[in-house]
Amino acid sequence: MWPTTLRGPAGCVGDCDGRLTMGRVFLFFVVLLGIGLYRPDSRAVILEYTSPLANPALRWMTNQELRQIVDDLDVVQGSGQAFPSRPEEFDAWLNRRYPQEGSRMDAWGTRYRLNVSATHFRVISAGPDGVFGTEDDVFREAQRRQGGR
Repeated sequence: MWPTTLRGPAGCVGDCDGRLTMGRVFLFFVVLLGIGLYRPDSRAVILEYTSPLANPALRWMTNQELRQIVDDLDVVQGSGQAFPSRPEEFDAWLNRRYPQEGSRMDAWGTRYRLNVSATHFRVISAGPDGVFGTEDDVFREAQRRQGGR
């Protein structure tokens, strides 16, 4: 038996007059958008139409992924393992560390890159335009450790 606080007029449960509330409709579209963005084949189409609204959220998602990748690379250099300094080494490391293809790409569908200097390393997303070296790039960096290879 349903608690009486959930019952509407005439004993029905929920939205008894058949109308959906705006909150439910909004939630439905947010979930639908999230599912669509998860699938790389539908991501490009969705982003084309929603980019002014979606880019701030996608930038936030990409920053979270970059933070995780940088943290994982910091663990690699602290553990004494070989640091993936060259592009092909970084790609191989990404493939091993993140088996799901979507985890190796930014929210706009471009694969991450790694730039390494003597003192720092930087993981880079090409950003919304998909072109590296432009002002919309997103990146995270950390210091190289002396003991890292």
